[in-house]
Amino acid sequence: MDIPRRCAALLSSLVLVTVLAGTPAAIADDFSRVDREPVAGVELTPVGGGPVATALYSLRIGNDDSVRAYTTSPDGEVRRRAAYVESDWSGVPAWTGGATEAAPADRAHWIVTHSYPARDLVSLSIDAGLPPVREDQAIAGTQAALWRVLSDTEPDREANDPTVLALYDHLMVGALAPTESPVAPSLSVSPEHVDAVAPEEPLGPLTVSSTGEEPMPVSLGGAPASWLVDAEGRQVTHAVDGDELYLRVEPSMPAGVVSLHVHGEDIPLAEGGLFTGRDGVRTLPLVTAEAGTATTTATATLTWHAPTPSTEPASPTPEPTTETQEPTPREPLAEAEPSEESVATEDDRIVGDDLPRTGTWLSGLLVIAGALVVSGLIILILGRKRRE
Repeated sequence: MDIPRRCAALLSSLVLVTVLAGTPAAIADDFSRVDREPVAGVELTPVGGGPVATALYSLRIGNDDSVRAYTTSPDGEVRRRAAYVESDWSGVPAWTGGATEAAPADRAHWIVTHSYPARDLVSLSIDAGLPPVREDQAIAGTQAALWRVLSDTEPDREANDPTVLALYDHLMVGALAPTESPVAPSLSVSPEHVDAVAPEEPLGPLTVSSTGEEPMPVSLGGAPASWLVDAEGRQVTHAVDGDELYLRVEPSMPAGVVSLHVHGEDIPLAEGGLFTGRDGVRTLPLVTAEAGTATTTATATLTWHAPTPSTEPASPTPEPTTETQEPTPREPLAEAEPSEESVATEDDRIVGDDLPRTGTWLSGLLVIAGALVVSGLIILILGRKRRE
């Protein structure tokens, strides 16, 4: 990885840590929870299985508000201490797709809006043409219909309460052609992720959707050199349903990650809302069976990074030729005796000196020796002449 990429990756990592560390505690604790003992219904026996308990749960969705809710499947468990968050039905394709009939989410919405507790027991009994239906029977009949459309679980005709089965049949007939659409989340931001390369223009738009009418505070977590603006470039701190938000980035920030938070208090929540375990917590999803008001936060993530530096394409490597040439045979070389010059060259170093000499030290010694011999002869001759 080249130096610019390393710097961009390091900067993005640091900014992401800042985003996570800078998330307000109020947002981190923004979730729903089952807040008291559920109301038990009559047991249901599915085809090919044994009796399964039914219940109507109470889900706290706001500071002081709770709504009752049913499960989406007979398999699994509602974890009492699990954190729930409002979810979108479209996140589960099996619940939103319908080729020849209404989508399961549409049918589930019709069931909860036409059964208990959205309808009181007297009205429900009259609508279904039944004698007075008890609460535990209404819970079981409604739960049986929801399990049928959401998890394809059919009740055993021989092993269940006749009143429960009659209410189940009434709800299934009405759910075949529902007129209502599945409930959208009470608060959302779309898209949830935006990615850009060195943006010169503001990132966006991000559209805020809400069932409420009151302005909601918006905040950013992450790179400080960025701010929210509207389509005209004016900085914004609050948003309402339908607003489009943009993120303007300071050019001095080559890369960064920003999280957008829109926080809503007491937002209307209709029947048929979907709640699932937060952050993948394994607990049975719940479908709200009555209206209420929710306190929730919608988030989106915006990321930008420096452009990848262009590199020169490598020159193509010439392909090897297919023709092969036979190597020319060579006669073996006879081992030669090392010459005096080569030996002298090998020894032409002074101990402790790592640099090679340009001439041979032997030649120098011969010259010096010859000069000394000649000097000695001259001295001897001169000495003899003096004696004579």
